[in-house]
Amino acid sequence: MPGLLTLSWLFVGVLLGVLLTAPQALAREVVRLEESSKAPTTYMKKFIMPGVTPRQADAYLCTAMALNETVEEWVIRFDPLASANRAHHMLLFGCTDVPPDYLQQGSWDCGHHGVCTGGRIMFAWAKNAPATSLPKDVGFRIGGQTGIKYLTLQIHYASAMQEGEQDHSGLQMEVTKEQQKYKAGIYLLGSPYSDIPPHREKTHADMNCIIGETGEPRDIYIFAYRTHAHKLGSVITGYMFDPDTQEYTEIAKGNPHWPQAFYPMSQVYHVSTDKILHARCTWNSTNCKTHTYIGQTSGDEMCNLYLMYYTDREQGSETGGCWTESFPVITQNLPADSDVPLPPNPALEEHAQGENLHKEQEITYNSLLERPIENEKKAYKNSENYQKPKPVSYDYDNVMTPGRQIPKDNIKPSLVEAPRKGKQLQFSAYRMIPNWGPKDIVYGQVVAVALDSKGDVVVFHRGERRWDGSTFIQNTLRDKKHPITQPTLLHLHKENGQIIDKWGENLFFMPHGLTLDKDDNIWVTDVGLHQVLKFPQGFGDGKPLLTLGTKFEPGNDATHFCKPTGVAVLSTGEFFVSDGYCNSRIIKYSANGEILFQFGKQTHALVGFGISSPPPGSFNIPHALTLIEDQGEVCVADRENGRIQCFTIEQGQFARQFQFDGWGSRLFSMSYTPALDGKLFAVNGPGLLSSKQVAAFEVNYKSGELQGAFSPNNQGMSNPHDIAVSHDGIDVYVAEIGPNKLWKFELGFIPDESSPAPTTRPPNFFESIGNLFTFTLN
Repeated sequence: MPGLLTLSWLFVGVLLGVLLTAPQALAREVVRLEESSKAPTTYMKKFIMPGVTPRQADAYLCTAMALNETVEEWVIRFDPLASANRAHHMLLFGCTDVPPDYLQQGSWDCGHHGVCTGGRIMFAWAKNAPATSLPKDVGFRIGGQTGIKYLTLQIHYASAMQEGEQDHSGLQMEVTKEQQKYKAGIYLLGSPYSDIPPHREKTHADMNCIIGETGEPRDIYIFAYRTHAHKLGSVITGYMFDPDTQEYTEIAKGNPHWPQAFYPMSQVYHVSTDKILHARCTWNSTNCKTHTYIGQTSGDEMCNLYLMYYTDREQGSETGGCWTESFPVITQNLPADSDVPLPPNPALEEHAQGENLHKEQEITYNSLLERPIENEKKAYKNSENYQKPKPVSYDYDNVMTPGRQIPKDNIKPSLVEAPRKGKQLQFSAYRMIPNWGPKDIVYGQVVAVALDSKGDVVVFHRGERRWDGSTFIQNTLRDKKHPITQPTLLHLHKENGQIIDKWGENLFFMPHGLTLDKDDNIWVTDVGLHQVLKFPQGFGDGKPLLTLGTKFEPGNDATHFCKPTGVAVLSTGEFFVSDGYCNSRIIKYSANGEILFQFGKQTHALVGFGISSPPPGSFNIPHALTLIEDQGEVCVADRENGRIQCFTIEQGQFARQFQFDGWGSRLFSMSYTPALDGKLFAVNGPGLLSSKQVAAFEVNYKSGELQGAFSPNNQGMSNPHDIAVSHDGIDVYVAEIGPNKLWKFELGFIPDESSPAPTTRPPNFFESIGNLFTFTLN
């Protein structure tokens, strides 16, 4: 068995070595035996940068090409026209749309402004990799009625260029109008977030998903792979796992320091939709002095395994991907050599640097397709150590005993059972929608966002008012005479973000929380007024239907709040209020505003210094609420304890908790959708001297697994304050204070090396102080 597994990478090494050292004539004779690349039915498309000059290191620049929407074309070969001493890596996307101003500019900064709409990856290149020629009868379909109306070329420039220098890197494609038998696609497994500690020989990132539930409606046939990591990457290994036989089949193993080509496999792997693909990335940080994170600069790290495949021309998908470790049990039983690097190959490592002197050479896969597509029996089964574990249950009282250390991830049981056919696993990746939102509005501090029954958006902001150190005298508002003069509530169209209506001028003093009930009544909290107010759908005449709390008077009895933060309204009309900055309590009311019960207490001050873990039901600023009505629970964003606590709707009893090391010590808000198998979205916030990423996070509510993170252009956020997800889980909105922004994200695959994960650059000292000051108050 070890010999068979070793054969695959030996085959790749020998083939690539031949291609990189053989004369050009020999390369051409070897690679396309059955059809000439110069056949009259094919032609060439050249796609290069229009003389760009990246002015800073780690710039990501894009250019686009419009396609003929009346003619369908098939790309059958990619020839790189780039060198590693200038282009760090290059990606080609098929896109449904590109903003007109980007097309007019000729090129744009796509590291900050996005690549395109509906983008899916077609080709990737780095480290002087040779050309890629697809198998006979296989091509990437573009133009015509395919929905791919544009090609977008993205290049990451690791270094800046001097004034007067211009770059024309890119690629050339061999194209035909003849319909191919199969269409090609890319399946990408990548790590959205990893923390690589210093002085460690091996740090792992693992991803695994059932391919039929990650965008692949038909079986796929994998014939090539490409690995991508940065300086610390030592090996990336891919497996196919069969849930029925519990066998692992190694399908890919690559050294990311070699030319990053799509290497041919020793056979074509038939992967049915019930199979699981797994990728393991291994980094070596022995010589590092600080932590390294996933990010888009050359000093950050990445972890991507690209699998190129062909599938059914009509019903198959051309893209798919996996960004989460859905089944930890598969990771726990990986073959022992999953993180063992390939033997050194100085020739390949040298070739991956400097000027690309082998642009004319290529890798092809024709001979491989002549073999039967059934998999060889090259599988590994950990029959001695692998046992299908029994489901585990937790005693939450024991897990959460005061004084005991809280697990760094969560106390909700993870999936510990080997996956079987039909097990639901949802794939999601959220991308920012560029240029969404009103063009003629300057937001104040954007504190809250909610959705109405149509999915349109309501946003709550503070206009000209800011909460700073002079706003309150202890807990009493200093200025009680001057409400905010601007409309503080904006009703926006979900599709384009343009204003439908606006309300709330000359009414509020310090807006904070917002929710809409099933009848689109508008509920808000004002921490300056110390009140909760309910307004009718469309805001009516501006007079509240219900007012709770005594105006401008903080307190902790039945008629007083102290800076209430949020509201959550049940379908029955009953509702919860989080109260708030001073009282650390949650109150449940009847539909007409009568108190039914309350729960919660202040977390002991010593807990914040690590003396003990906060017990369930204690809060250090209950900052927001969300309902998980289908599970009978209400969840609280326990801000300064960095966790989400959930309680039963009927009695307020502790039910579960979500707390992850990945989002750090501060958690500001969350929102829930019953779609996608039940998913919770949350936003964290900056902490003093903290290096944790600030982003939006996805959590599977049932399994308790942290499934991913995202942010605008995957560069992290500064001060997110609230989050809302649509009922179908497609749209996610994040309200941010400083910068004052409302971001829209949409569910969709993002196969982009520039954006697999939020950049997690630790804020500098002054940024940390500013962020912490803003969020301590707000």
